[in-house]
Amino acid sequence: MKKLIVILMTLILSFSLFSQNAEIKGDEVDLKKNIDSGNIEIIFPESTKASDIEKISEYYVDYFTVDYNPKTNLAKIKMVDNTSRSRRAINRLLLSNNVRIIDFNGVSYSINDFYSKFLE
Repeated sequence: MKKLIVILMTLILSFSLFSQNAEIKGDEVDLKKNIDSGNIEIIFPESTKASDIEKISEYYVDYFTVDYNPKTNLAKIKMVDNTSRSRRAINRLLLSNNVRIIDFNGVSYSINDFYSKFLE
């Protein structure tokens, strides 16, 4: 039983150490305008590789396109079909790049909380 608990705690700790934070600049008014226009900008962690973003974003071309600048880590997401369902795919892009937390307006949100509060 002790071994099981130790293994579970180790797994939980490892996942939390590998998760990274993304950031969205601005306030709620700016974000609302960006969402309404279908243009969302996300700053990925410094460890993000441009090749990973490009490869992963190919799976979501029906939902959005991504223009990623590796010097600034800024991903400009342009929605193809600007619906809440399409914006849900942004979560999968983030998860695929080990992003679990979004820092926005001084608050850290899990990606699901951020989606529910702002993107839905």
